[in-house]
Amino acid sequence: MAASGCKVRLQPSSSELTCRGDQTLLDACIQIGLPVPYNCRSGECGECMAKLVNGDVQELPGADPAIFTDTHRAQGNILTCMCFPLSDIVLDLPLLESETSSIRPATFNTLVQNVERLTPTIIGVAVETPWPVEFHAGQCFEWVVPGVTPNRTYSAANRPGTDTITFHVRVYPGGKIGDFVQSLSPGGMLELLGPFGHFGFSGNDWRPAVCVAGGTGLAPMMSLLDRAFAARDKRPIHLLYGARTQDELYCLDVLQGWAKQHANFTFTPVLSDEPAQSGWSGSRGLVADVMADHLGDVFGLEAYICGPPPMIDAAVTRLQDAGVLDADIRTDRFVQAKT
Repeated sequence: MAASGCKVRLQPSSSELTCRGDQTLLDACIQIGLPVPYNCRSGECGECMAKLVNGDVQELPGADPAIFTDTHRAQGNILTCMCFPLSDIVLDLPLLESETSSIRPATFNTLVQNVERLTPTIIGVAVETPWPVEFHAGQCFEWVVPGVTPNRTYSAANRPGTDTITFHVRVYPGGKIGDFVQSLSPGGMLELLGPFGHFGFSGNDWRPAVCVAGGTGLAPMMSLLDRAFAARDKRPIHLLYGARTQDELYCLDVLQGWAKQHANFTFTPVLSDEPAQSGWSGSRGLVADVMADHLGDVFGLEAYICGPPPMIDAAVTRLQDAGVLDADIRTDRFVQAKT
C-alpha cells in the first residue's frame, strides 16, 4: 500500500477517493462528504454493506454475526465500517440521495453548560460550542473521552442553529461513560467529533409521519421535532415514546407543551412494565404494538423509528404488515457500547 493511501472507486456513481491505511473505507467516504449508507459505524447494523468488486481489505473483528455472516462474506460483501484497504479498491456501493452528507465531520472543543439527571438512568448534558456548529436535526456526534475507546456516539437532542448542543446519555453501573458523565460539571471541557448520520425527516412535509422512540432514542426525535416546529412544518406527526415504567419517562413537559401548541402533533407515552396498581391511565404494552393499533390508513405514511434494535425490528415488522413501504421507513439503531 502506498504511503499516501489507496484509491477507492464506487460503482455505479464512479466517485473516487483516497483512503488512508488507518481509515476504514466508510470513514474515508464520510470525511469527503459522500452520501454513503451507514448507521452504527461499528459493525452492528449492516447498513454500510457493500460488494467488493476488486481489491483486498482487512476486516476488523467484532461485526455482529447475526447481521453480517460468512454467507455475506462468501458472496463478496463487506462492511465498509469494519474494513481497511490493503490495495486499490472498487466497491459496488450506490450513493444515497441525502442532504445530510454535505456536512463534513470536524473535531472541536465545547464547554459544559449543564448536567441534569433526567431519569434514574439517563443524564442530560448541555454544552456550549465555540460557534453555531452546523448539523442536521437527527444527526449525532462522537464524544472524544480520554481512556474510553472507541468513541461513544450520542444524538443531538435540540435543533441546529444555536451555540448549544444537548445530549441524553444512558448510564450503566460500572460503565466508563457513566463515571465520566457523573464527574462532569459546568465549565468543564468536552471534545466532540461530528456530525454523523442520515436520520431525519424527509422533505415531504405534506405526508403524515409516525415517530417511534424508545429510551434515549427520544433524543434525535426531540431534535427533529424542535426543528420542524421552528420551521412551521405542517405535516401531521404522531410520536409514540416507549419506556418500561413512569420513572423512565422524561421531557414530558416539553412534549405535552408541543402537543398543545401545534395542532399537527400528537404524543402517546407507552409503558411496558408499569405496575398494575400504579394508577397509570395511559397506554400499556410494547410500543410497536400500540403503534400498530394507532396506524389506521397508511397511505402516504412515513415512519421514523429510534431506539434499541429489538424495538426497531418489531416496529418495522408491524409497519410492513400494515402495508408501509420499506422506502418510507427510516430507522436509527441505538446499540449499547460493549465496554
